[in-house]
Amino acid sequence: MSIKRIRVWDLPTRVFHVLLILGIMGSLFTVYFSDELMQWHARIGLFLLSLLLWRLVWGFVGGHWSRFKHFVEHPKAAWQTLQNHSAGVRVPSIGHNPMGAWSVVIMLLSFSLQALTGMCSDDEAGLSGPLTQYLSSDWVERATWYHSEIGQPLIWVLLTLHVLVVLYYRWRLMEDLITPMITGDKDWETSDQNKELVESKDTLGLRIAALILILALCSAVFTTFKL
Repeated sequence: MSIKRIRVWDLPTRVFHVLLILGIMGSLFTVYFSDELMQWHARIGLFLLSLLLWRLVWGFVGGHWSRFKHFVEHPKAAWQTLQNHSAGVRVPSIGHNPMGAWSVVIMLLSFSLQALTGMCSDDEAGLSGPLTQYLSSDWVERATWYHSEIGQPLIWVLLTLHVLVVLYYRWRLMEDLITPMITGDKDWETSDQNKELVESKDTLGLRIAALILILALCSAVFTTFKL
């Protein structure tokens, strides 16, 4: 056996991860801290929507391990991973393991739904989402109810579970999930059976393309949904 360091997460994916965390924290802060910050809450929401749209595109054209087809597996695989963890069995995975992959999908869908319902909400305190003008009062009421009563608590639950799982991996399964997301690299044991390890492409050209994509999406979202 030998140890090989491979590039798992390309730089755009890592930057997305950081910006998503900062955006969600900023969104929650502006909700709970002061009603005077609700305009900023809406701006952050549009930025998060742009980020999520970017991740959707990147899931098809990004680095190898950032593409959906390379980490989203059948739910049975996720269930098997959960059973292995319950038994204290660690099954190494280069990118996301099946359970982690589905947790990523669930979080991305939840964050997207939260952003979309926010655009359809009316807090009756001077801030109306840009899509409320196209919806009936009943649909606006439903979106507002979900956004504040279901979506916000759900995000807290998902974030808490995410942190707990990362800590569980670190202290129980002895696998560091944080460092690879910061550096992009992961140490992997190689053998005759797995010599051909696929690394994620992370070239300057790919990074420039990612930057152009997020700028274009931000421009489109902020232009289309003016606050």
